[in-house]
Amino acid sequence: MTSSPPPSIANTAALIVSYYPDQDFQQRLAALSRQFSAVFWVDNTADTAAAPMLKINNTLHYFPQKSNIGLAAALNVGGDEALRAGFDWVITFDQDSDPVPDFLEQHIACWKQSKSQPFIFGCNYYDVADHASPRFRKGEYVRKCPTVITSGCLMFLPIWREVGMFCDDYFIDGVDHEICLRARSRGLVVARHGRVLMQHRIGEKTADFKLLPYTHPALRKYYSTRNGVRNIRRYSLTDPLWVLRKCLSLGWELIILLLLEPDKELKIKAMRRGFVDALKGKSGRSLDDFSA
Repeated sequence: MTSSPPPSIANTAALIVSYYPDQDFQQRLAALSRQFSAVFWVDNTADTAAAPMLKINNTLHYFPQKSNIGLAAALNVGGDEALRAGFDWVITFDQDSDPVPDFLEQHIACWKQSKSQPFIFGCNYYDVADHASPRFRKGEYVRKCPTVITSGCLMFLPIWREVGMFCDDYFIDGVDHEICLRARSRGLVVARHGRVLMQHRIGEKTADFKLLPYTHPALRKYYSTRNGVRNIRRYSLTDPLWVLRKCLSLGWELIILLLLEPDKELKIKAMRRGFVDALKGKSGRSLDDFSA
């Protein structure tokens, strides 16, 4: 595969995907523009509500899709544009993530500490929904891992294109896990470091207790179940330990849903549909929004 030059301030761009962003999003774009020489913003919002946010500086490259094409497809649009502009690396962000002011500099420094030189490299972060506690143990370490989340993820673009980019028929959810598992199945390294470099919201907590999962609306339950089961089936031979943990987490999520979450009937319906659709090989955007 293509050899990778090390990431640097000059050859690394930011990529952010939005979908009806909140009122603080403009400030996040401005903050990214101060750190990165280019920010590629792919907007899945169906109307032009984002237009007033455009007047930041000439580092911002805006790609409105005028419909929700899904997270994976939007990331592919941004990655292609960054490659076309001559960047070797990209760091992907969710629209509600708040990186520290020197995120890029610190993330690159951590990558250089790693002897394995990862293709995909994630960071530690504060979890807003869990009272701003770090997701992983803090520390000056780099650790190989099966998967990392999309936000705060440093990725080498030429290899990303070689391995097939993001799986756009997932639409949303499990997209980050799938590309990490696919990369590992091809001998590439996925890793993360222990420095806390951003504040990020995974979801709302079911209850104020570490072992309890995050709660999501029914439609998100559908995608997480469908794409989770697809990943289980696809990578059971190459990543059996990850698959075992995923099976256990899906089962635990269902138990907590039955015990503690609201809208049980609707969410169970969504999870059941997701499981069946995964077995049938269905993909893409769901035609059912699972609203009450």
